[in-house]
Amino acid sequence: MGSLTRIAWRNLWRHKRRTLITASAMGVALGLCMALMCLTDGMYDMMEDLMVRQTLGHVQVQHPDYAAKQQIYDTVPDAEATLTALEALPEAVGASGRMNAYGLAASEVTSLGARYTGLDPVRNQVVTDMTKRIVQGEWLGPEPKGEAVIGWEMARELELGLGDELVFLTQAADGSTANELLTVIGIYKTGLAEMDKSGAYLHLGDMQRLLELPDQVHEVLVIGDDLEAAGLKDAVVGVLPEDTGATTWQESNPEMASMLAMRDGSSAIFLLIVMGVAALGILNTMLMSVLERTRELGVLRAVGLSRVKMMALVVIESVQLAYVATFAGLGLGAILDFLLVKYGLNYSTGDGQGMTWQGIVFDPWIKGSVQYEPIVMVVVMLFFVTVFASLWPAWRAARLKPVDAMREV
Repeated sequence: MGSLTRIAWRNLWRHKRRTLITASAMGVALGLCMALMCLTDGMYDMMEDLMVRQTLGHVQVQHPDYAAKQQIYDTVPDAEATLTALEALPEAVGASGRMNAYGLAASEVTSLGARYTGLDPVRNQVVTDMTKRIVQGEWLGPEPKGEAVIGWEMARELELGLGDELVFLTQAADGSTANELLTVIGIYKTGLAEMDKSGAYLHLGDMQRLLELPDQVHEVLVIGDDLEAAGLKDAVVGVLPEDTGATTWQESNPEMASMLAMRDGSSAIFLLIVMGVAALGILNTMLMSVLERTRELGVLRAVGLSRVKMMALVVIESVQLAYVATFAGLGLGAILDFLLVKYGLNYSTGDGQGMTWQGIVFDPWIKGSVQYEPIVMVVVMLFFVTVFASLWPAWRAARLKPVDAMREV
């Protein structure tokens, strides 16, 4: 086998220009596939953060009627004890309770409809890091102080800045009017159109006090180790109080689940197209190599080289070509991935905003995310395609008759 490897390596560089062109084309295909998967993973990670971690959680705990009716008194009781039990689950990474209320937000200039969300800033940090979404000011502190963090479009509509007062107005659970002046300490931009236009975050303690719902929440977001969160729902149900249910994010938003399920499929389609083109180049190179060396191969068969070894010679040559292409492709892919992770790609529309899909406004600059599994898959796919494309030329070389082959000019 060692002698076949040396012969194959020498044959590979017999036509340096053709080898370099083919290896470069394969390397470019590998590098582009790595860059596409990096960008795709970054886009889906952004969607997962916006729609799953920030909004739904891997598992949602709610009163059975809350999702359909959104009644303010349909709550999860004994919130602190429930959260403590959920955080203790080995399947759970973290849990955060939230209260929601729809009402009026006003400034000295104007008013608009608002969605208020109360949360525990400390517990919520484990679920999603909202500090990364702050564009002005700061995030909520650990203690309730009558403060609010509002969306950037809400701030623009109400003409509010840091330190200004926001008029909070809604209905409490006992039927009374809940109103208070909240100090704006931060302005955020999440990419969720509804929250950016009309959303305001308050400390959970302030919301419970204003809505007259002590130690209660409307929902608990539970986060697992990964997106699938296998077994998390069953574990959560086992520690819930009565009259409380749990749903997975896939059950809450099947459209988003279908969209995220396309993650691997879309990458696989592009990978097959690119690798198919690369296979044609490999097939052409190896077939030309066999045709040009027909006489030489006939001599090898005449001196006793078996058909199996003849096929192995051609396949080894193609594998060595794949090695050269892999080193070049990994280098190019590493450069492209670095640029995508550090700087991203501009997807802004004519008005300077990012793309919009089902209420999600993507950041104009979408940054990549490097995952090792796709890189390994691309490299393995490259070698598989290379070997597969070389089988026909190898079979053709093995079928050569020594006498006829040595007569070739």
